[in-house]
Amino acid sequence: MRFVFLFLLVLGVVFGIGGPWAALNFSGEEIGTWRVYDRPGPYKSVTVTLKAEDAPVRAFVDMQTLRNFIPTVSRTALTAVVTHNGKDVLVETLNYTGSKATNKGSPQGQQIYRDEIGDINPAEDGDYLFTIGPGDFDGLEVAHVDLVLRKNASIVDWRIMPAGIALIVISIVGLLFLRRRRKATPVSVPPQSKWGR
Repeated sequence: MRFVFLFLLVLGVVFGIGGPWAALNFSGEEIGTWRVYDRPGPYKSVTVTLKAEDAPVRAFVDMQTLRNFIPTVSRTALTAVVTHNGKDVLVETLNYTGSKATNKGSPQGQQIYRDEIGDINPAEDGDYLFTIGPGDFDGLEVAHVDLVLRKNASIVDWRIMPAGIALIVISIVGLLFLRRRRKATPVSVPPQSKWGR
């Protein structure tokens, strides 16, 4: 029974956490990376030619800060707008609350944060204009900002996540129940022999 609960735990982690995270961040093939900001210069818009067969195209914005930055939901670090033929395709505010900082080069290197603009799906043949700008986060010192595009990215089915999390909960409860039951089982001790009367 313990093996069954461990198997359910592994399945839950894969479907509830690992699978969606991998599909979101690593699926598809990278189209390219474009520098849209380099301190102290202004933010530059980038035009990228996409094809219909590239869809879904997933757009990320990597931000490198000069100092450690603590993301918060109430403050916007960057803004992003994607337009095609004069129409807005994606409009997003980036606060990086779901981002895990990484260091380039040495562990003491500058912090890099990644946030997702979203998916261009479907895509049409033609030029897409990516405009990244500063948000309303006071005191944020940005060193560099890069636009990263990946084509043919996997679409994450978010309905799988609750099922995976439910499997994790069930398996943990089951393992705890088995452990408690094992502890509660009395150990048979032979009665001590009585001496005397």
